[in-house]
Amino acid sequence: MINTYNLFAVPVVHGKFVVPIDLHKKIIKYIDKNYNNSDNAYSCIKGFQTHKKFDGKKELNEALNIYLKNNLRLTIANGWLNVLGNNSYNIPHKHLGDDVDCAGVLYLSAENNNITFVKEDKIFELKPKLFDYLVFPFDLIHYVLPEERNEKRICYAFNLSELK
Repeated sequence: MINTYNLFAVPVVHGKFVVPIDLHKKIIKYIDKNYNNSDNAYSCIKGFQTHKKFDGKKELNEALNIYLKNNLRLTIANGWLNVLGNNSYNIPHKHLGDDVDCAGVLYLSAENNNITFVKEDKIFELKPKLFDYLVFPFDLIHYVLPEERNEKRICYAFNLSELK
């Protein structure tokens, strides 16, 4: 099922992309081994973010790209892991980069707090579930508030280009 919400006359696509279990386990194992609380990320505060290669990134990009090309006529330009622990969060931000037409996020954890979108004085929140994805305009401001959690909030964020 694919839902599209027209927020503030801005489309946000919300769907489900189930990551193969072996691939999901590989990514979770990488996070468990490499996670550290750091403020050395673009938007994560007291969380973990990596733009580098990680175990499973190539396979995830390949599978997700097939889906995105066939269903939304988009392809991943670049992607990174965001992992939030207890009381960590994402500051308000938008996505940047050359040839970026949209932004997206795929949720790899079951326990996710809301993602908040802001346009002018309007606010819209979504509470994603495991393997939900969102695709939205790259310049739409969004953030995640701190929350007490026992489990890590894991997502794969990406910038997208339209197929030419």
